[in-house]
Amino acid sequence: MRKPIDTRHETNAIFKMAAVCLTLCVLVFSYSTAQARTLIIECLSEPPLKWWSNDKALGIDVDIMTEVLREMGITDYTFRFVDTGRRLLHNAEQGQSDIVLTLSLNDERERFLTYPEEAHLLLDWRFAIRKEDSNHIRFSDFSDLSNVRIGAAAGYSYTQAFWESGLDIETVARNDLLIPMLLQERFDAVPVNYLSTVFETIQSGERSKIAFLYPPLRRAAYYNPFSKASDYPDKQVFLDRYDEIIREMRDDGRLLAIFERYLGPDGLDWWQSQYSQ
Repeated sequence: MRKPIDTRHETNAIFKMAAVCLTLCVLVFSYSTAQARTLIIECLSEPPLKWWSNDKALGIDVDIMTEVLREMGITDYTFRFVDTGRRLLHNAEQGQSDIVLTLSLNDERERFLTYPEEAHLLLDWRFAIRKEDSNHIRFSDFSDLSNVRIGAAAGYSYTQAFWESGLDIETVARNDLLIPMLLQERFDAVPVNYLSTVFETIQSGERSKIAFLYPPLRRAAYYNPFSKASDYPDKQVFLDRYDEIIREMRDDGRLLAIFERYLGPDGLDWWQSQYSQ
């Protein structure tokens, strides 16, 4: 008769290994839980890029970031709006926020912000004119506008070349006066933020009355940088994956779909002006 095999040692070993694995899992989970926290994304209210309505963040940049976070599997995040650009940058410098939406790049900001490689959009300043003037007002250099009445907002930098162009420029106190004064024929061309002006004139029903001159007076890349002082875990891993997702969204049409959601047919025109020329 075969002697029974004593398996108690093997069974005990299996139980010990299971206990070790369980302990490690608990430790890893506890560590991850301790590290995880709400991702704080701060911004200014700047329609159509971002604004707050009915207790919800809306806008092109909000939708882009939300899609990026969905791809990453991050669900614990919040969009927080602040009242001034100074406070926005102060909070990022102090690590009171993690990500800042929609900033251009400069040396001073790079001191306390880590920028991704990918700019998620380019913002243009273009001359707006009345639609009926599209056939006879052109812009390739400032001499084309030598006989055109130009309106501009006081305190806006536009470009140094613009202010030194010798054009007939009349300044007004506020930027939001330019389009109404253009339509009232006080001016014949005004430099405006293309994206926000398209959105605002769609909302006001005046989009069909406005045309834009190309090329832009000024164009700048904008990013969603990370605060260097933030203690959010694995920031560089986040930024690397962020760049991958932005490239994927550009290639598969998701970025274009977001622009069209807010700009209608102008979304395609804007997309083509950024990436097809």
